Amino acid sequence: MSNNKNFRIGIDVGGTKIAGVLLDEKNKVIEEIVLATPKDSLEHFLIMVNAAIEPLLKTISKKKGKLIGIGVGAPGPIDHVKKQIIVAPNLPLLNKVKLAELIVKQINLKDIPCLLDNDANCSVRAEAILGAGAKSNNFFGLGIGTGIGGGWWYNGDIYHGSHGAGSEPGHIIVDFDQLITLEQAYHKLTQNNPAILAEEAYKGDILAEQRFAEVGAYLGIVFSTIVNLFDPEMIVLFGGALASSDLFLNAAKEALKKHTFAREAHSVKLIKGKLGALAGAIGAALLVK
Repeated sequence: MSNNKNFRIGIDVGGTKIAGVLLDEKNKVIEEIVLATPKDSLEHFLIMVNAAIEPLLKTISKKKGKLIGIGVGAPGPIDHVKKQIIVAPNLPLLNKVKLAELIVKQINLKDIPCLLDNDANCSVRAEAILGAGAKSNNFFGLGIGTGIGGGWWYNGDIYHGSHGAGSEPGHIIVDFDQLITLEQAYHKLTQNNPAILAEEAYKGDILAEQRFAEVGAYLGIVFSTIVNLFDPEMIVLFGGALASSDLFLNAAKEALKKHTFAREAHSVKLIKGKLGALAGAIGAALLVK
């Protein structure tokens, strides 16, 4: 192997944090960085992205390596023709933004490819190649964090849909009386702070426990919808909310089984991802071939 090792950078943009990783030729994470996500302006946001990338570039230089590309996971559906974010519900400053193009200009690396995909798709890609879905050719990944996203891994790749907006489980309607989506129900029931609600539930607060049970029931409805549509081998779960998954997964499993049509599909398993909080950044780096 040449001394001039090839490296890839992955950036995962979330509603609360920006995570960056440096991946080597063996897909090993060499370095990682996590910074807070600015929400006040696009200019401030790009400065923070640059602050995440710069130390990774310095590490490549120290190792006398070569950067072959940057991958970016963004929180929203992607127009892959225009190479821009269609809409970012939890980070509206990125609406209609050609983020990859701006990042290349920001770090002044014109000859380095910068690729863009949805953040949940990036997490699914990482779990498919290096994580819980490595032996599966058909699974659905669903992330529960600041928002709820997902991606379908089928026949060795992510399914993006005709307009780049495929696999958005958070926007499936779960309450037809009030036309509330899964993500809206999740935010409403957890009062936009699932970590605090989980603390209350673990202390024995019955109302908090009931709210998580409702979250689980709604999740199970969406899981069953996914199974009825795609018939995956399994559903891989990821995201920060999994730290308190014991509060809602049992209810989700019950609803999944109750609403799944084909008896054979009742065997679909809910599996936690293996790559943790860095899955999105790792999957973004894996966009670079």
